[in-house]
Amino acid sequence: MFTTLHISINERAVLVRHGLPVRALAPGKHTVWGAGVTIHRLNTDELVLVAPPAIRAVLPPEWIKEITLGPRERAIVLRDGRPVKFLRPGTHRVWAIDPTVEIRVLDVDHAPPELTDELRAVIPAGELIDATVQQHQRGLLYVNGRFVRLLEPGRHVLWTHTEARVTIAYLDVRQQQITLAGQDLMTKDKVTLRLTLTAEYAPADAPLATHAVADVKDALYLLVQLAARDYVAGVTLDELLEGRDAMTRYLEAQVQPAALQYGVAVRRVGVKDVVLPGEMKTILNRVIEAEKQAAANVILRREDAAATRNMVTTAKVIADNPVLLRLKELEALEKIATEIDEVKVTIGDDAIKLLMPPR
Repeated sequence: MFTTLHISINERAVLVRHGLPVRALAPGKHTVWGAGVTIHRLNTDELVLVAPPAIRAVLPPEWIKEITLGPRERAIVLRDGRPVKFLRPGTHRVWAIDPTVEIRVLDVDHAPPELTDELRAVIPAGELIDATVQQHQRGLLYVNGRFVRLLEPGRHVLWTHTEARVTIAYLDVRQQQITLAGQDLMTKDKVTLRLTLTAEYAPADAPLATHAVADVKDALYLLVQLAARDYVAGVTLDELLEGRDAMTRYLEAQVQPAALQYGVAVRRVGVKDVVLPGEMKTILNRVIEAEKQAAANVILRREDAAATRNMVTTAKVIADNPVLLRLKELEALEKIATEIDEVKVTIGDDAIKLLMPPR
């Protein structure tokens, strides 16, 4: 009994008789004599051969390229220069029928190849980390949980695998602000007031800022709060209100060195608002009002004294010049005349003579 078999161009086959592989069949038409004949077809388009050992044993060696990858090796199967398959550690058999097929072995201890879109589609997500660190960030590279190095802004492609699992953390290095609102503090003279403080900071040492404290903002908040309590407790209310710059300098001197131990550079610490209790506001307003009133009284007395001195000087000049006195009288009459309808002025001969210039 004859059996006719047809093998396509993208296939290879193994003739099986009574369940045992007999020989390999290339593409084309084959006529086989005998009963109990079956065929095991293999698709060469899949590139990677997966078949039982008995099947592989009857295949011609020139059809197959075998490669064994170590634990720290990976491989890319390319056809016509384009990546098609990704191979992990182990033994792999690749169809070598197409001369354009090649195998490129990669070492995970070295940098990955340039990651094109085609290559990214072939490599599984669990084998590579493709990370982009923005300009305002720094990346912290960890291998198996241990910090290795700092990543500058840019794109970073890294191998990751079971023996060296890679993770990346991101830290924002831009300047940031923290506000301490509603801090109730007591001064040296037992006056309770409420302060609102601000601090501007930026990470100076990214690894230290990440590893030294659980939360940079919480640590900085506590530093500023404690420094403010120490300062306010040592000054009176008047000293605090008159010396806010002194408080700012004190806070910066206390907070900046301590923050550097956390990898944080504090640029400025300041007092934003000072809120006094209602009764204290009233008392201070009265004090300020009294001070302003006293200052106004001093100015008024100074002006009165100056006016009096001017009047004394004017009186002496008029006393020495009777004609000047008469002119002042006429000026006064002129002003009065502008306010009434008619003014009658009687001037005696003696007065006229006084007004006439001497001959």
